[in-house]
Amino acid sequence: MAIAESALPTPSDQSTPASNIGPKDVSTGLSKYKKIRWKKYDPKKRRLESRSNQFVLWTPPTGQTDGDGDDDPERKPSPCKGGCDKGKDNTASPWCHQAITMASPLQPLPLNGTRVDPFMYFPIKATDCVRDTMDYFITICSGFPEDSSVPGPVNPHLSLLLPYALKHPILFESMIAVCRASVLLSLDRPALEDAAFIQHRGNAIAGLNTKIRTNQCTDDDALLTATMLMTLEYLMGNHSAVQMHCEGLEKMLQLRGPLGQEGKETDWAKFVRHGLTGYKALGSFVTGRPPDIPPESIGYLKETFEELSLDKPLAYPEPPFDPDLCTILSRLPPGLSDVCLKCRISVQMIMMLGAVAGATTLLGTKSLLDGVSVPLSSSDDCLFDVRRQQSMVQALLSSLQRMSLTSVVPVELSLTSGLISYMFQLRSLTPLNLFYDPILRRFIATLPAQPKPTCVEEQHAFIWASMAVAGVLALRVAPMPSSHAVFDHVLDLFPEARDWRRLNKILCGFFWTNDIGAHWKTVWEAAMRRREFLLHRNKDPKSRPHMVTAEMPEHDFEGIRRHIEGAPRVMREMSEAMGICPFHRRGD
Repeated sequence: MAIAESALPTPSDQSTPASNIGPKDVSTGLSKYKKIRWKKYDPKKRRLESRSNQFVLWTPPTGQTDGDGDDDPERKPSPCKGGCDKGKDNTASPWCHQAITMASPLQPLPLNGTRVDPFMYFPIKATDCVRDTMDYFITICSGFPEDSSVPGPVNPHLSLLLPYALKHPILFESMIAVCRASVLLSLDRPALEDAAFIQHRGNAIAGLNTKIRTNQCTDDDALLTATMLMTLEYLMGNHSAVQMHCEGLEKMLQLRGPLGQEGKETDWAKFVRHGLTGYKALGSFVTGRPPDIPPESIGYLKETFEELSLDKPLAYPEPPFDPDLCTILSRLPPGLSDVCLKCRISVQMIMMLGAVAGATTLLGTKSLLDGVSVPLSSSDDCLFDVRRQQSMVQALLSSLQRMSLTSVVPVELSLTSGLISYMFQLRSLTPLNLFYDPILRRFIATLPAQPKPTCVEEQHAFIWASMAVAGVLALRVAPMPSSHAVFDHVLDLFPEARDWRRLNKILCGFFWTNDIGAHWKTVWEAAMRRREFLLHRNKDPKSRPHMVTAEMPEHDFEGIRRHIEGAPRVMREMSEAMGICPFHRRGD
């Protein structure tokens, strides 16, 4: 009402007669306020002459209305009964004026809010991309599991992060860019060819560069924008940019100091602190370096690296081997033992294989490696609940990632790819989420380009690794482009891989479970059908061109939603892995 009264014309501006309306009549007019008919607003059809008044116009009701007249938006108000007293101040009776128009209270409409939801105020221009992307963000966050770090019935991404982002443009821009890229990558579309993504990403980077030159360079919005950009570069596979953002985030945190006092921090401070812990884990995963954790904390991911000797340069042993290495080799499957004895394998890789063997025994449903165990004390065996198992897998994945970044030996690189893929499938055979897409794209780019090894043991290791990678690629919601090339390359190089009985014998010499073996057989059968189809096409030149390759299936948008939705869960599991080391010897 304050806006309405301030916009009313003065008595000198009146061109229509006024009437004396008592308090009763005024209250009657106020009761009709809810029946105001708003005229349709369409900014695309706005005329040049109306630029001085860009907002929705409304007509206040008069004291005399009837039920039938409310349904006609073009109805003109009737004159006041009894006429108007020109000798009195008519400002006390505002409802007596005829066809008075004024700006609506919904002033953000031209640039921000929408007619669908006029109460949502965006800090940037509300284009169709922004509205659709924000709607998708809310849809995805609604399916997140509850975050135990921040109590409450509503997901903190909606109850805490979204209201905060609506007040800070650079954080909001970065969120739009991440969501836009997530959708594009899930649809296998290049994000760098999307104009809207490039604009929002550029705005976020420019805004952050401006922010860090001010006194507010370590505010929460600057820290969260850096984490969003870090996530964005990881999803796009730009690991050098991830490392740059990680280093910048560490410097910002050093300047900021403690985020909050333990026991006294707010829910928002808890949300920010736990989020930054997760991004430290992401930085550790991508760069292959242990996170910078204070000595008094309970984080043991650094000690995991120490237990597996990943904090030291790679060492390649010569016969005779150390007794500890011989003990680990005796617990490995025969195929892997032969590879370690006859090929150039580092001490760190041998210890890694021993850890994966122990994980297979603990996590495999029907493992063929009964009796193989990782060096753990008996007091730790009872602690392997579900959460600890997930943390063990994350610690192994971080260790394998570091191994893939430090080794240059071809057999170790192929084994590392196979071990990472195997760990994905050992945890579960459910579809992989968006977080793992950069790793899968790296497998597709590297494995089909490797030549045929000369040593038989290396050949078998390459076959097993390629089978493991093909198995994990088949778990994606929709096939990635050229994902079939991984196992097509194996079928071209190795005739024994075209016979399942011979192939099964090779695979059983490495890490294997019955469930994973059944999944691999399904993948092998699909690859053989594809190979037979291509051979038949080459022999029959009359075959139709559109049947050269199998058509991509139609996108399952519900599956794509799940594909994106699972990524934050992995981030939380990575942060939890920073506090648990399943390979640490407590008795030492």
